[in-house]
Amino acid sequence: MTGGYYKGFVFLNRFFHIITALFFLILSAPVLILISLAVKLTDIGPVFYKGVRLGLNKKPFIMYKFRTLSPEAEQKIGAEILSLGHKLETKIGKLLRDTRLDELPQLFNIIKGDMDFVGPRPERPAIYEKFCRHIKNYDNRFSVKPGLIGFAQLFTPHSTPRKIRALLDNRFIKIRQSYLLDIGIIIYVCALISRKAVLKTFKYLWQKIVRGRVFGIYTDKRESERVRHQKAYVNIGAKMNGEVVYEKTASLADINADMFLIKTNDQLTAPKDLFFMLETESRINRKNAVRKKTAVCTGEIYREERLTGDDFRFSYVIKYRPVSPLNYYMIRQYFLEESIA
Repeated sequence: MTGGYYKGFVFLNRFFHIITALFFLILSAPVLILISLAVKLTDIGPVFYKGVRLGLNKKPFIMYKFRTLSPEAEQKIGAEILSLGHKLETKIGKLLRDTRLDELPQLFNIIKGDMDFVGPRPERPAIYEKFCRHIKNYDNRFSVKPGLIGFAQLFTPHSTPRKIRALLDNRFIKIRQSYLLDIGIIIYVCALISRKAVLKTFKYLWQKIVRGRVFGIYTDKRESERVRHQKAYVNIGAKMNGEVVYEKTASLADINADMFLIKTNDQLTAPKDLFFMLETESRINRKNAVRKKTAVCTGEIYREERLTGDDFRFSYVIKYRPVSPLNYYMIRQYFLEESIA
């Protein structure tokens, strides 16, 4: 390998990362101060989270983040992956995690030399031992420094199976290092994060402060946000003679991590063991060419409602389960739209 991510010019690389990290620390200083105050005022405990991660050559280091979970969270989670069911997030924890602003303190890790700006995201030792060490070629990531911006992190949801993320990261670390590419990725991610942070913060302030505390209008409490779709469809079927036969079609109204809402003119008679093929379109280039994306899951009817004054006769809330890790990824990527890019 001759790629710079394997054999970078050590002195030039350190100089580039220190200067760039210092620049972004100065630029983001007001945001860092505001987040620090918000964390301290909304929850009892330290402002920063310090966790052990595996770096270059699997060398452990302390990684910094703004704390988004309760102080005892790591002891409770152990060698598990964080999920909504743990219910350990602080009041502004979800906002910080969704906008990725909780990662800003890792600029200090870059200055210390533990991390680079671009590289595979660092892994917790317990997660590596339980889920990752047996994945083929997963250890390739330890031949380079971990990054604040991960290639797989940028283009896939956080919940993407480790095998898929490893494939993307391994392809990236073979690329010859280019500082122009690094700068381009950094600017691109800053633009994405800034836009997401503004939109998410405005939505949080509107729902929690203005609607809730000022006007006393409270929305229903949901553990995960719904994503609404304008042009997405669901084919509904059941298993017959060992094969799944799709006979009905519905419109996908919205979806979250556990359930989705469909509208249809067909009444569903089987409450359980139904198959659902979700379909949507994804733009694949600047010329607006699109490609159909599908995901298959099983599910059961959680709630049925007859509609009046609507284009459809029935609506159904479906509690669903993807049939495979790949379909789980497809739902998270194209229907829940969880990736940064």
